Amino acid sequence: MLRPLVRVVIPALLAGVLSLPASPPVGAAACPMVQPPVGDPFPDCSSQQVLNILPPGNNGLTNAADAATGTPEPHATDQQGMYANLKDVAPNLQAADLRQYYKDAGFTVAARDIERRSTFPAPHDGTVILWDNFGVPHVYGKTRADTEFGAGYAAARDRLFVMDVLRHIGRSRLSQFIGPSPFAFQEDCTIAQVAGYSEQELTYQANLLPQRYPTPFGSITEGQQVVDDGTNYVAGVDAYIDAAKLDPTLMPVEYAALPAGQTVPQHWIPADIVAVAAIVQSIFAVGGGDEVDSWFLYKALADKFGPSKGFQIWHDLRLQNDAGAPTTLVQPFPYMNAANADSTTLPGIADLSSRLTDGAHYVCGSQSPPPASSSTAVPKISLGLPTLVPGHMPAMSNALLVDAAHSASGQPIAVFGPQVGYFIPEILHEEDLHGPGLHARGAAFPGTDIYVELGHGTHYAWSATSAGSDLIDQRLELICDPGTPTTYTPGPANGQFYWYDGSCSRQMYERTDTEQALTSGAAPYPPQLITFHIERTIHGPVVGRGTAQLGPYGAVPVAIAVQRSTWFDELGAAPAFLEWNDPDIIHGANDFLGAAAKETGTFNWFYADAHDIAYYSSGRLPQRSTMVNPNFISWGTAPGYEWQGFQVTSCNAAVVTPPGPDSTGASTTGATTTSCGFAANWLIADGATADPHPHAINPPSGFLTNWNNKPAPEWSAADSNFGFGSIYRVMSLTDRVRATLASGPATPVAIVNDMEDAGSVDLDGSKLVPPMLAVLGPGGKPEERRVLGILAGWVQPDDLGAHRAVHRARRRQCDPQRHLRTDGRRRSTRRCLPGHRQQRPVEADDQPGRQRDSHGRRGSCHHPRTGFARLPDRGPRRSAEAHVAGAQRRQRGARPDIDRALQWNTGHAPLDAFGAGLRCAGREPLTGRVLHAGRRRCLARRELPGHRHQRPGECNSPVEHQRGGLERLHVRAPHRLRQRGEHGELRGPRGPPAVHRAPQIEPR
Repeated sequence: MLRPLVRVVIPALLAGVLSLPASPPVGAAACPMVQPPVGDPFPDCSSQQVLNILPPGNNGLTNAADAATGTPEPHATDQQGMYANLKDVAPNLQAADLRQYYKDAGFTVAARDIERRSTFPAPHDGTVILWDNFGVPHVYGKTRADTEFGAGYAAARDRLFVMDVLRHIGRSRLSQFIGPSPFAFQEDCTIAQVAGYSEQELTYQANLLPQRYPTPFGSITEGQQVVDDGTNYVAGVDAYIDAAKLDPTLMPVEYAALPAGQTVPQHWIPADIVAVAAIVQSIFAVGGGDEVDSWFLYKALADKFGPSKGFQIWHDLRLQNDAGAPTTLVQPFPYMNAANADSTTLPGIADLSSRLTDGAHYVCGSQSPPPASSSTAVPKISLGLPTLVPGHMPAMSNALLVDAAHSASGQPIAVFGPQVGYFIPEILHEEDLHGPGLHARGAAFPGTDIYVELGHGTHYAWSATSAGSDLIDQRLELICDPGTPTTYTPGPANGQFYWYDGSCSRQMYERTDTEQALTSGAAPYPPQLITFHIERTIHGPVVGRGTAQLGPYGAVPVAIAVQRSTWFDELGAAPAFLEWNDPDIIHGANDFLGAAAKETGTFNWFYADAHDIAYYSSGRLPQRSTMVNPNFISWGTAPGYEWQGFQVTSCNAAVVTPPGPDSTGASTTGATTTSCGFAANWLIADGATADPHPHAINPPSGFLTNWNNKPAPEWSAADSNFGFGSIYRVMSLTDRVRATLASGPATPVAIVNDMEDAGSVDLDGSKLVPPMLAVLGPGGKPEERRVLGILAGWVQPDDLGAHRAVHRARRRQCDPQRHLRTDGRRRSTRRCLPGHRQQRPVEADDQPGRQRDSHGRRGSCHHPRTGFARLPDRGPRRSAEAHVAGAQRRQRGARPDIDRALQWNTGHAPLDAFGAGLRCAGREPLTGRVLHAGRRRCLARRELPGHRHQRPGECNSPVEHQRGGLERLHVRAPHRLRQRGEHGELRGPRGPPAVHRAPQIEPR
């Protein structure tokens, strides 16, 4: 049985809670020392104050024997429930319960928690790996090489097949590896558009690191150290592969389902690390690159409304620099907001008039494209990475930090939530590395986990969210006829020569790769022959063709090229990770900012230690010409339109990709690469005070919040981002942190509650409903006032409500004013019937086998439209009509408008609505008398057409909450309340209810 690699719904991918340390150290030396199994002692300042969670689990190995018996690996999903359950207790999580939802993430491993110990023969007898009771490998080495060898071995032990999938995606060879499927074709095709490197080009990037990053690191350079570390990491991966070939219990079962020739993993090489890094850079580290679509949007508006009004509409939609946009910092950091950003007539703006073909249709081809869906063929392995097209980065991660001055302990608090998508096995890998110059624990992408990429060191921690700043542009290359090299003459639509700097002498790089995707157990689709047509100019990959208007020439042929600042430098982030993993380099916040400035991808980086919190928004960002509008596609024809200081970087020696088969078995026509990226006058990045990148240490606000939002005022949104407006999801985090700090010093559990509570907020409710209510006022028809009352109750109190779903741990109470519901009892949930939009939980009764509804009754019946419930389960049995009539009589004195409200809600007279619609809860469809939970009988009656049974734990209709609504008919019936308060409100059995922030409704 093949265990699929698929997306699953998991609340978060990596979450960390940090409060370092219990007492502030003068330096790392003041912290407790840890004696590892091998190597020198090292300090650990976590003091049990660093927690994390990596759902569903850290182990990704299932061998054939386990798959055959259905025996799950114990650490494959052991963290999923911990974090999934957090949503059920927040925002009422208590400090004493934090470790029920997070695990300890310190460096120390107690002897009782060691489940496996791995040692190795010479020359790696200085490596020891201890796997703990959550399957996390703690890697120790006498030498740095020993530690990196162990890191590679541990990564392969936990993620070998995932690593293999990623290195094939990075080469656009996934279909060749696992077989034909729609998702494999998509992944291959999209990475071919943004990268498309040959095997030789990947190797060249790895070998170029010493030259590219010459900063001294001990006796060598940072670039050389990364190369050495990568070499030893690869040796560890290969050692595991060799062991797995001899021991079936170490071989992932997925290989058995692959096509012929792929059933045994091949050895790793340094180029594999570059291939995986290219995926990371293409998904999470980019922004911009959508100028063509932005231009066509403007043109459509201008055609309909005229150039001036069309531009104003486009400008309003663009939100490039909305002054009201929420930001992480309050200090302005101007970038890309000069006057040229508001012009449509600059000479560098290319008037693209049509796209003949672009994207996947241009780069990729297949003799038999896989169907989008199939009822007979279902892929057993699916990765489903976020869209790899430039500029369309995912936006999921968050971070909340509070400085020492606003913390109850006097030390900073950090709650990090970096997220990369939902996968099983988990796509990130957690590791704990210790050796000379290496002391860090956290997560990293398997295949690049030479270093911890998100985690903590001996006395500090760091994390990231995607920033999406603009480091990609689209260029129009003017296709010309090389027969007239110094005079422009339009060339053929598919021509390979393009005009640059006054001549038609440059020819595109061109290569065609072909992969054979064979039907397999992992991908049961018909075989495919897939081709990738790779073209490049000096600006980068060509992703389409079209025509543009060029003065007297009219419509001329053009090619669309993507210019990415990190192109041909996919390992540009390595020096930053190298430094963050070394406590001898990172002594404080300023050191961290200096290292963050070396990160070439666009991320928001966050830092905390015992004294400070810090922030840096990284990225290798170009400084654009004033003759182009950064929002629209620009000509690639002249140096005057280029990024400032743009220069083509020639390869040290021509990189020759020979024709024939490559390392994966695919074939290529081959090509020679002479341009290996480019250089420019990038925006200064050094982490110093004058650094123009948004950054701060201990900001005046006392806290930092980020949810992929705008970093700072005047920092322009990338051209692909039309969302940095005055309403953004980070406001849900900021509002709660501010409220927490206003009530007193913060604690880690309070910030965790703020994070989790914000996750279910509907911004339409929390930010748009209050001003709407203020504008509409108290007037209007009775029906309108009732609807407004529902909305008002939903967003209160203090605008911290408006939850899309109500946590089960929220305690319920019937409030005569707001009709809010709170209750402290543990509850289970049931499915909603069609037309019902919100669950009403059923609470576990004290008696085994019994269940009570939220008002203490055992038994309930529902109306399909109104959700009305409450048939009694004891006392004299009456007809439905008599029961409802009695309930109405009891309520009329307190709620004289109830009949009118019911008639308006249902469109029927109240008695008809209830009497005709009641149905009993039970375990089988109603066909007469049926048993209810607890073996009590419901009212005997005929099942009405269209009525189906409802299990205990029924779902409520939204109308139930309208001004007390239908549920409240029985609020005042004392014999139906488990406990009455002074004003008749419901209370749980353990004291007064807590404040509840919203009724259980979800307005559409």
